[in-house]
Amino acid sequence: MNEIYSDDIVFKDPVHEIYGIENLKKYFNKLNENLIDGSFNFTNESIVDNRFFLSWEMNLKLKRPKKNVKASGISVLIIEEKIVSQRDYFDAGELFYENIPVLGGIIRSIKKKLA
Repeated sequence: MNEIYSDDIVFKDPVHEIYGIENLKKYFNKLNENLIDGSFNFTNESIVDNRFFLSWEMNLKLKRPKKNVKASGISVLIIEEKIVSQRDYFDAGELFYENIPVLGGIIRSIKKKLA
């Protein structure tokens, strides 16, 4: 990670805001504790100046809850020799909340009614 991320990296997603590479390493390590297997499929990319836009599909096999989870999103990276900022956009409900027992069923039901 030290080779691609700046020491002062700012990482944001719909749930977290993390400052510094050491905190980002801790965050990724914590996520990996619950991961059996995971992959990203990058579906599109665009570059404007020093901003990189990456569309992706993520597949995770989790320990808890024991299930496979899929989500899609986009990452916006700002690069100045290394990545100084990463902002991930995705549906937090799809990735997290819909996979919580009881709450997940309620959220999926609400989404169906809104569709």
